[in-house]
Amino acid sequence: MTAYPAEIPFLSTISLMLTYKCTIACPHCIVGAGPNRKEEMSLRHALDWIDEAASYRKGMIKGIALTGGEPFYNISNLVEISSHAKQSGFVVSVVTNAFWAVTEEQAIETLQRVPALQMISISTDIYHQQFITLENIHNAVQAARQLGRHYNIAICTDSDEDERYKAILDTLKTFIEPEKIRIAITFPAGRAQKHQHTFNHQTSPEPTVSACSMTSAPVVFPDGKVMACIGPLLTLPESCPMCLGNLQKQTLAEILDQAELNPVLHIIRVWGPHKLVSLLREYEHGDLLPKEYICNSHCDICYKLLSNDRIIALLSDILEEKENLYILAYARMHYLKEPDMIQKYHLDGTEHIDLSNKLLQPDRF
Repeated sequence: MTAYPAEIPFLSTISLMLTYKCTIACPHCIVGAGPNRKEEMSLRHALDWIDEAASYRKGMIKGIALTGGEPFYNISNLVEISSHAKQSGFVVSVVTNAFWAVTEEQAIETLQRVPALQMISISTDIYHQQFITLENIHNAVQAARQLGRHYNIAICTDSDEDERYKAILDTLKTFIEPEKIRIAITFPAGRAQKHQHTFNHQTSPEPTVSACSMTSAPVVFPDGKVMACIGPLLTLPESCPMCLGNLQKQTLAEILDQAELNPVLHIIRVWGPHKLVSLLREYEHGDLLPKEYICNSHCDICYKLLSNDRIIALLSDILEEKENLYILAYARMHYLKEPDMIQKYHLDGTEHIDLSNKLLQPDRF
């Protein structure tokens, strides 16, 4: 049984999706952001939820990531929200398309208006490039360097062999350190679902085998919904087990405390979503599984499994078995150094665990 420890400590960062508004409307956008969207997190809610995050477990949450849409669309809100987060003791980051970096001077001026931002994550790829050129990305990077801000570049592609993608990557490497470039697989959800016929994904009958660290950092949406990650699952209904709750109905502390005992979430964190595939096969439910998966995409596995109500119900039944919960609790402690489930289940090491337990068996693909 192989585990791949998550890179991000659980609940060390919370994302706030400030708005669905964006200056552009990329065809691959999973949230369908664009100039005509109206949904936006109210300033009052954003500040209140930051306060709740600051008080959670005496400072357990260290970072606030501000995302969208385009957070710079409403720069006055961005200034106030980021300043409040920094004053509350958080490391503050933002995700942006750099539309504001038309010139290096304008980029510097814009970042100077938002001094609380310590990390800038800039999105660009063949889809963004239809609207915003690499010159903007260069200007934003230069501004971040001059002002001493950390930065990275996020780029999506549906194929490593796409010549347009490789050309952008080669250009980026002329002015950005390769280790600062983050690559993700384009996923057909949201607006991208309408364009999936244009994607050139490589597929395999076997799922990608790796844990997913993105599920360690929940995201709060303008309506208060809290999802376990900011991937394509955010388009699924609240019945999805990766929907952790809603801040209009519960406190952040209540939601995050419940997340500590969410078995689907922690299986994905410890082993990866492929373990859910293997587990369903061990319980003789392989006939319900997808026939193929997008290569190198955790999101594809999660989305395909957790958009199926029958699979969700089966996983719920399987993971209610006490022995499975105990194994998961010990796995979190062993691989991720997280004792919370052990403490909440009052485990002391004397529990009987059958070594033939299906969760302990090697992945079967």
